[in-house]
Amino acid sequence: MIKWTFPLKWLLFCVCYFSLAFLCLETRDNGSLSSAIWLPAGLTLGVLCSAPISRWPLWLVSTGILHILVSILHQRPMNISLVFALNDLIVLCLSAHIWKIILKDSGVTSRLNLTAIFIAIVLIASMFGGISTFYSLRILGYPTLFSHFIIWSISNATGCLAFAPFFAIKSLSSSFSPDSNPKSSLLLLIVIPALTLVLFSPRMEDLQNATLIEPLIYFLFGFTLLSSLFISTSKLSLLFISLAFIISLTTIYNQGIFAADDYTGNSGIIASQLYLLAIFIFSTLIRAGTNDIHLSRAQSDQLMLLSHCVSSHQQRYSFRVNITQQKWVWTELIDSINNFPINNLTTPSQMLGRMHPEDRDILLPWFNGINKTGATPFSRSVRLILDGTAFSQAYIAMLSDQHSNANKMLNGILIVPEHIPSSPTGHII
Repeated sequence: MIKWTFPLKWLLFCVCYFSLAFLCLETRDNGSLSSAIWLPAGLTLGVLCSAPISRWPLWLVSTGILHILVSILHQRPMNISLVFALNDLIVLCLSAHIWKIILKDSGVTSRLNLTAIFIAIVLIASMFGGISTFYSLRILGYPTLFSHFIIWSISNATGCLAFAPFFAIKSLSSSFSPDSNPKSSLLLLIVIPALTLVLFSPRMEDLQNATLIEPLIYFLFGFTLLSSLFISTSKLSLLFISLAFIISLTTIYNQGIFAADDYTGNSGIIASQLYLLAIFIFSTLIRAGTNDIHLSRAQSDQLMLLSHCVSSHQQRYSFRVNITQQKWVWTELIDSINNFPINNLTTPSQMLGRMHPEDRDILLPWFNGINKTGATPFSRSVRLILDGTAFSQAYIAMLSDQHSNANKMLNGILIVPEHIPSSPTGHII
């Protein structure tokens, strides 16, 4: 990597963080001292999730300094600024660390399930952050209310989920994008914020006779969810950020439906953020589910291509190798292969350990991600020790998964004849 790219990324992060923090504190509620939405939390969480832990100190120190600087510029007292900055950093570190552990060690492969886990992490961590901030300010003698805890929690959660499609969720997405028509996607990115601006721009007194405003709010909600089927994952974050600014700013400045007489005190702010949170959660889940469907179809096509390597008198065992995590997953419900338990074949190294040394040297670059296939599967005969101590002749066919961004994946089948002739004796090396 070119050495000067990292300083440029750090500088870009600082500029973006400062700009977002400055704009978000414009939506600050005077009672709770918290912004209605805290988008810098999403930016920081995304960077922590995608950066190695060794570089976390730089990102965290930069985030803390910028957070305090922007707070002081908005007349927050120093002790209040420190409370919000430290609690924010603790919550984001915990969230990113747990997410990295789950990605590395869990056996979850479904994008939808992983996205749901990420959302759960953000919500639980945000709740913990809200409680921590609540009691920290109470210790400092600040007059806190229970509604403040809700605002702090939702503010952090909406900020994190607004950026989620651009960082953490994007890494899970298929490289295949259903956005086959960029013009349609761009049109949706213009129409939805414009419609949101129209619905949330009327002043409080203009809403009394607007009988269609509530049905239109539900229409906007459904239209946004439907649009997430056609907008690519990275562009979905742009939509989320624009919706967050429009709805938050209009509500804070007493405009739009959530500033109507039905909402008193902080209830309008809470309602607007819950509305945003629901949009972010369901849109992200729909996007992840759509990716799963496209990936499932692509994998089925690959298995169909691999199945041409199998003749009628051969037994086929399909598998999937996660090269990044070094995991070997059998995609069919089987207990053993020729009386050899598959529980002993759960990593590429375990499979390589049962191969003849010559075959092992040939297949090792494939399981390390050095070699990749194109449209045609890679196949060859292999000598395996599956039962006893003798090498048996088998056949393996593999095809690189071109639709996975998060990890390098390999789809394949192990082909074993029904009656395996034994080769001259050999032993596991």
